[in-house]
Amino acid sequence: MAEFRILTDEGVDMFRTFLDESARSGESAPTHLLTDRNYSMEFLPKVYLQLSMRFKTKQIFGKYLVHVLAEAGVTRQMVSKNRNFWASIVLRYFDQFCPVDANGRRKVPMEKKDQYEKYPKFIPRYISSGSEQSLRGRRHYALGPYLIYDYNKNSEHQADVLLSGSLDSWGDDVEQTAGRIEVISNKNLIGVIRLLYWDEEAGSLRRGYSTKTRPGNINRLVADLRNQMKLTADWYSMSAKEIYDSLPEEYDFWKKKRGD
Repeated sequence: MAEFRILTDEGVDMFRTFLDESARSGESAPTHLLTDRNYSMEFLPKVYLQLSMRFKTKQIFGKYLVHVLAEAGVTRQMVSKNRNFWASIVLRYFDQFCPVDANGRRKVPMEKKDQYEKYPKFIPRYISSGSEQSLRGRRHYALGPYLIYDYNKNSEHQADVLLSGSLDSWGDDVEQTAGRIEVISNKNLIGVIRLLYWDEEAGSLRRGYSTKTRPGNINRLVADLRNQMKLTADWYSMSAKEIYDSLPEEYDFWKKKRGD
């Protein structure tokens, strides 16, 4: 176990430089920044992380982090808007979020057109609106799974349908759900997603569930359809099965997949 320190702004800049210049060639992550007092600082209340932990899925990672932070007395409200905290989490477990491939290289996702942060999967974006600043974590490798798990930790399946993949897999479907608090905080809607797209036998999502050209895809469900249905139904008060049964015909393909 090691006490967790977080990057200063200068440390975040150094992390970004590593992503720019060295990460793709497979060089080791500069985790020394997290112990260098020139680039990191103490975080309170103190948090202790097991550095050797390996996380098979995003759900296991989310569960571990929620548990560790709760033990330390750290609430979601205390860290959900702390950019440096989440950049530091990714750096701490960097090889799992950005593994070296068989050719000794790493894939480092970058958003060239993002005016706020070109590496939002590694460093959460601060969004400015007038004098206000907010943190957007929907693309972030660590903050996204943490939020999804924390909102669903008391549900039956603890959002396994959204967090089943490895730490370095972060598709548009997860991004679309993680970016909508009205989705990840609605256990009934998460239950509907599981009913529609989860293959219980395979223990994974069904192929094509996020293909935007396919009727009844997940992106359509959590965006357009959800907004339309808000005018006539309250998905917070309806059970997952009630929402499922009320879905339009475009979702019949997925219902047939599960034998309905």
